[in-house]
Amino acid sequence: MAMLDLEEDHSELDEGLGLPHTLLPAFPHPKAIKGSLPEILPGAMKGGKILFLPWVEFALENPDEIWEAEGSLDPVYFHYHCGFGEKGKVPVFVVETTLIDEELGVKNFSLVTSQVELEDLRSGRLVYSLDVEWKREQIVRDLNEQALHKYDEDSLPDARRLIDDAIRMNGSPSAYLFNNRGLICWKMGETEQAKIDFRESIRLGDHKGDPYFNMGLIYFDEADYQQAQYYLVRALQINPIDSQFLTELGHLYLEMGREEEALDLFGRAFKNDPENAQVDFHLGYYFLYKKREPRRAARYYRKGLKKEPDDQFALADQAVAHWLVGNRHKALAISRILQQHSRLMPYTLNRLVYLNMEMGQYEVALEYYRRAMDLNEQFEPEWLHYNAALVFAKTGRTREALVILDLAVKTGGEAVAQRAMSDAALTGLKSSRDFKKVIRAAARRRNG
Repeated sequence: MAMLDLEEDHSELDEGLGLPHTLLPAFPHPKAIKGSLPEILPGAMKGGKILFLPWVEFALENPDEIWEAEGSLDPVYFHYHCGFGEKGKVPVFVVETTLIDEELGVKNFSLVTSQVELEDLRSGRLVYSLDVEWKREQIVRDLNEQALHKYDEDSLPDARRLIDDAIRMNGSPSAYLFNNRGLICWKMGETEQAKIDFRESIRLGDHKGDPYFNMGLIYFDEADYQQAQYYLVRALQINPIDSQFLTELGHLYLEMGREEEALDLFGRAFKNDPENAQVDFHLGYYFLYKKREPRRAARYYRKGLKKEPDDQFALADQAVAHWLVGNRHKALAISRILQQHSRLMPYTLNRLVYLNMEMGQYEVALEYYRRAMDLNEQFEPEWLHYNAALVFAKTGRTREALVILDLAVKTGGEAVAQRAMSDAALTGLKSSRDFKKVIRAAARRRNG
């Protein structure tokens, strides 16, 4: 911002440059200053107005109010008010700005100690009020908190409405609001809109790792490992000690077969946060589903569940691990614990369909399948359908088995078809024309 040499005499400066006369009252006498601001040392006022020059920049950067005023000889200039006590009460430091060579520049400043003079300066048009902005910010933050509460309750349309209201009311874009709307949209299945919001959050505040992390998880879910790695690495660069960032990048590296790098990241995460159960859970998942070592996996799940005993994902996988190593009673006990949860997630429901199918509790398995199908999104729907098809096949409901198997193959393609062809539980269906049609359909989609 351009600034006149305010250390010069203003009357001479105005006359020489033809600038408008100031609308500010004269700078007060030291006695008036002392009466209004007793904490100022008497010796500090001997230099007069010039000693208050450093206050100008602070007032311009941190105004309590900005008022637009019109002078008799000049079009428009603004008064930046910085108060010392009760809002709208003296003493107030005021900086006057106006156009100088088409640029906004400082014209004058004064310490106002008269309430009458202050009311005169506040009689124009209010352009900015810190008090109003603060109240608006409080409303925005309250809307954001309500949206996140609805998000946690899975009341997603309400969450979306509230976060949209917060973004509209906020006026200027805010990185945290777009990040939170991205989370809500993602949970609603609106993945492309979630990506748009996370990118906007990154643009508005790329010093925050959360939107990078969330983008990385979306691409991880989509099996786009290259993009997932870019965003998760970027999140970790911003915050190298965040245990969640370290853990999820380690999980990605496990999926990419980069075991040594993954274990290094898990070690760093554990060092930064020894109580982080996710490290144990990810290692359990790795040894259960990637290395096919359920006994080792069960040990990691047991360690993690000591830290987070209610994690339903880990409980479900621990039950699978126990089932695979022959600990049937433990698997059944964990399954019963999960039944007590009021809200089961898609991942957990998928595992419970599998577990109850394996344990011969067929109607319980189908009940979990129906509950999973009632959700907006299913975890690994191809295997969810497949296990339900096995239940129907094992209970002699051939028509239902073929219908659900067709859904599984349409969703999962050749991988599911190959599994179906080798699965002994489907032996009774393999000679039927409908079974062969399902398998041929998968082959046609592959060739196409």
